[in-house]
Amino acid sequence: MGFRKVSGKKYNSIYEYYRNTDHDKKTIAYYIMYRDLENKPKKVKCEATNKDEALKILNDKKSELSKDRKEIKKDSSLLHQKIMNNNLSLDDVAKLYFPTKTAKTTDMIKSDYNRLVSPTLGKIKIKKIKTDDIKNLSNLLKKTLSRQGTPLNPRTVKKIIGYLRALFNWAIKQNFLDKNPVIVKDIIKVDRNEPGKVLSDEELEKLWNLDEFVIRPRLFLFLKACYHTGARPGGVLTIQVKHINFSNGTVHIRAMKQGKPYDARVSQELLDLFKEWIKEHNLKHDNYIFYPIQLYKRAKTDNEKEAIKNTAVKYGRYADSLRTIFNRHFNQNINTFDAAYRVTIYTMRRTAATKVYKKFGIVHAKRFLNHTEIDTTMKYLNIEDDMELIDYGL
Repeated sequence: MGFRKVSGKKYNSIYEYYRNTDHDKKTIAYYIMYRDLENKPKKVKCEATNKDEALKILNDKKSELSKDRKEIKKDSSLLHQKIMNNNLSLDDVAKLYFPTKTAKTTDMIKSDYNRLVSPTLGKIKIKKIKTDDIKNLSNLLKKTLSRQGTPLNPRTVKKIIGYLRALFNWAIKQNFLDKNPVIVKDIIKVDRNEPGKVLSDEELEKLWNLDEFVIRPRLFLFLKACYHTGARPGGVLTIQVKHINFSNGTVHIRAMKQGKPYDARVSQELLDLFKEWIKEHNLKHDNYIFYPIQLYKRAKTDNEKEAIKNTAVKYGRYADSLRTIFNRHFNQNINTFDAAYRVTIYTMRRTAATKVYKKFGIVHAKRFLNHTEIDTTMKYLNIEDDMELIDYGL
């Protein structure tokens, strides 16, 4: 089997995919070759049964691309004129903003923007959009159905508003406007205490004694580290041997989100677990506590093994394994959309912080979570149970 160009000048960009037979090279399919909108060469299979049909398909494709290029050029010229006149709409800014993003989630965010934001605010001049407009959008989103036919989750609404804030921040850096109208805490009215699962002492005891952790002790250590440090999972996975100070009883946690790196004070229990793990796995100064063990076992040379120990494991691997365990033992009969009531890796952080709050107060809980604002900590904690402990003397 192989490719060959179709003979004839007018068929220059048409190829045959053929199979060798005893007597001939039999054509199986036709492929056309052209340059896409990014000027990259494309060779794609078409539905043609002969070279003339393939030629027609190719010419139609070229005509379509030519029309698209003219439209893009026209849009680009119009957009440039709007930039010069400082007259951009939100949709105009979105067209400029999304191509600058490289995250894997950008396409999904762009899709949400086009479906949920653009119909309401897209045509409005960006300088004329006010906080009230964003509030109205937020209220509208709360009544909007998801693709599954259920109302959008409040957390989803908050994420969309957050993405919109990031878009406006980018626009400010480009001097398209002076002030960001998206003030999340003013737009999204959330309870003082957002819903989220906190494990009871009995549930914690059940978790720590699951049989799965006997077989996979690295998951046990990871959860213990999440719980005792109060750090986000991403911060825990980047802990190296050099980050653990056994003398001071602290673990250095790298910066996450808008926060700063900090030293988390941890229990002797976690320090002992780390010490045993380091000894068992012969870890050194720069080695990661949570390195890819399966890759390490498959490595053949000492250099390969050392390189793997100097690599942090991917969060997705632990997340998938732990999700299965949580669903089996804690999340049965809980609707997928009731995410706030499900046990997740982040439950460790919330549970530990709530315990710190109840024992030492909100200031210590804020410090434990490495939050910059107490308001954020108050939303994060589960403090409703405190109502049962208060005697108002009535």
